[in-house]
Amino acid sequence: MMTTRAALLLERLYSGTPADKLASARRLHAVFAARPEETALAAALAELRKHAEALAAHMRRLDFGALCTACASRPDGGCCSAYMADNVDAVLLLINLLLGGDVRPVGTDPAGCRFLGERGCVLLIKPIFCLNYNCRAILDTTPAAGLAELFRRAAAVLSQQTRVEELLLAHLEQTDLLALVPDPPARRDAC
Repeated sequence: MMTTRAALLLERLYSGTPADKLASARRLHAVFAARPEETALAAALAELRKHAEALAAHMRRLDFGALCTACASRPDGGCCSAYMADNVDAVLLLINLLLGGDVRPVGTDPAGCRFLGERGCVLLIKPIFCLNYNCRAILDTTPAAGLAELFRRAAAVLSQQTRVEELLLAHLEQTDLLALVPDPPARRDAC
């Protein structure tokens, strides 16, 4: 069966463990960092940074880092469970690297997200689920004006994040850079 380029992108960038995806993102980042940035991508990344930093500042004002870290310390990992780290993909990690982020696993609790540190998420650009989901604790403790601002800022990040991802995927589809990303290890399905 012939594999399409789109299927390869899905397999190589969105499959595997968080460590596999981070290794793929680092390989791609090394190439992107060594080449002059394409103007549209550079502008889109700058706009994304602006929105993400504004969202991060708002989340710090609301003390979400402490709230999420405390929740994640529960035995089930809370919202920021290991399942969230499994949903981080190589493209998201590449975007964080392109923005100069120190992208590395920091969490040590096997039930918690590997990207959740003592003061919250270490990723400037977060998974879409994390931006879209607000737990009961956030909804119950955040003033209405703070929630409205959170929703507005998260929507701006999501919109621009989608744009940057589209630009990166288009570039990867048109080049041989995908060859830098190995196939993920075969999954072992439970019997």
